[in-house]
Amino acid sequence: MKTTLSAPPGGWLGHLPALQRDPLVFLAECARDYGPVAPLRFPAMSALLLLDADDIERVLVTDHQNFVKPIWLRTAAVRRLLGDGLVTTDGDDWRRQRRQCQPAFLPHQIPAYGDTFAALTGRMLSQWRRGQTRDVQSDMARLTLEIVARTMLGSDIAAQAGEIGEAMDTVMACFGAKHRLFGLLPLPPSRREARAIGRLDALVDALIAEYRAGGAHQSDAPLLGSLLSDPDQDPAYVREQVKTFLAAGHESSALALTWAFLLLARHPGADARLARELDSVLGGRAPTQRDLPDLPYTLAVVKETLRLYPPLWMVGRTAVKDGVIGGFPAPRGALILTSPWAVQRSAQYFADPDAFIPERWLDGSQARLPKYAYFPFGGGPRVCIGQNFAVMETTLLLATIAARFRLEGSPDQDISPWATMTLRPPPGILMRLAERGAPRSVS
Repeated sequence: MKTTLSAPPGGWLGHLPALQRDPLVFLAECARDYGPVAPLRFPAMSALLLLDADDIERVLVTDHQNFVKPIWLRTAAVRRLLGDGLVTTDGDDWRRQRRQCQPAFLPHQIPAYGDTFAALTGRMLSQWRRGQTRDVQSDMARLTLEIVARTMLGSDIAAQAGEIGEAMDTVMACFGAKHRLFGLLPLPPSRREARAIGRLDALVDALIAEYRAGGAHQSDAPLLGSLLSDPDQDPAYVREQVKTFLAAGHESSALALTWAFLLLARHPGADARLARELDSVLGGRAPTQRDLPDLPYTLAVVKETLRLYPPLWMVGRTAVKDGVIGGFPAPRGALILTSPWAVQRSAQYFADPDAFIPERWLDGSQARLPKYAYFPFGGGPRVCIGQNFAVMETTLLLATIAARFRLEGSPDQDISPWATMTLRPPPGILMRLAERGAPRSVS
């Protein structure tokens, strides 16, 4: 087992070219070939890649106060999209924002969103027909955008969802490895990106104005109601938080659903078992939040999808004081990296780690895992605020759609993931709808 990584010949760029060339391959090779800590070199910066669950827990949880958010969340490109919102801030500003947004995601609040999930998914499915070919990622993104807008902002954005999604896709494309180096390069926005940001700002401002004019009760828009509870709140701050939750609040669920349907199409045994569970529990009706305890295999499909294709493929922190991690020095200013993509595909923690096996979540193995062998939404105080929302949403939407339709893909189609700010399938992947059965009304 190696304990150091060699830079390329004459490599003042260190490991940056390898990371840029194919970040997921680079991370997987580090996990396969090196010990629990891989020391990396980048221009003017040292870094440690953590691949051991205990080290990861120390940085994200035990000693979290000694590490702050990484440089890539403070770049101009990220701030153009998210401003000084919950994702980009740190310290006292972050704690204040987290407290303000938290009520919308409290455990007693989340089940109340189930009826909205069902209604909006039913509206989408009413437009689907057997034999159609669908761009499933686009459909899932539109649906989850409508859901986060309805549940968090009290708005029906059916007419604007396509435009909002297109603007977000344009901006997200700026965070690829080969496009401005994940957005790290301090370059001005392209005309296309600037137009998309401008349009997104205008659409969000219109949603906020609609809320103000309508005077909706805060329970109909828990997030926006909380943000606007102070009449003197800076409008730019409200806009940035709304953009943050529209972007982050729909992206993880949309991607998880897309990856789940792609995986099920390539694993007919898993798809058949899912269909049997849905037929047995639902009997042709649409699922509700109360059905979730009776759908363990559906949840296992979601968990296994998030293991193989976590929305957060890289998690980073910056050390604020000198220290040692895994026997390696971590000086102040060092970049501390870990990768759910790499760790969750490690043979150290998962048998047959690259295989799609939902059953692994039903045999008790989860209880034996170290906590940070599986962390698709990050961890510690800065864990994704909407992770419980996202898991319930993804499970209910998967159950609702898969009970009605089997989605068929081409086995020859390349579905290699794209590492942008999140882990996306290649654009334009099409799937054909095969109907399982029509729903009956719930009495």
